[in-house]
Amino acid sequence: MPKEGFSVVTITQDAYDKAHARYVQKLKSKEVEGKSFSRYVNDIIMEKIEADENLALQAPFMQKVGMQDNSIMVKDNKLGRIVEVQVHGKDLICMFDEKKDCVHVGYACAIPEVYRIMSERKR
Repeated sequence: MPKEGFSVVTITQDAYDKAHARYVQKLKSKEVEGKSFSRYVNDIIMEKIEADENLALQAPFMQKVGMQDNSIMVKDNKLGRIVEVQVHGKDLICMFDEKKDCVHVGYACAIPEVYRIMSERKR
């Protein structure tokens, strides 16, 4: 039985292994000093939820539909359509507006996994 105020969640072995390996790595570099593995996983989940909530607040009329290869599909509820944003080298280009600086590109940049990929490409 978990402690009061806590719940038990089951994750795949692969997710556990990756999270634990990252936790051990961060322990060695003292980034998570004094933090249990359970607290570390809880913090990852909360950060993801907060990022999703912030994204929804920034552009409530848009949502990520999916990602495939070098494309991010964004549903624009104002336009009533799905817009494709493509990765071209170090840039994102909106296939609808044919621009690098429209709201669709801005939204795509704010998606954490897209931001991470683009940051790595710019290095």
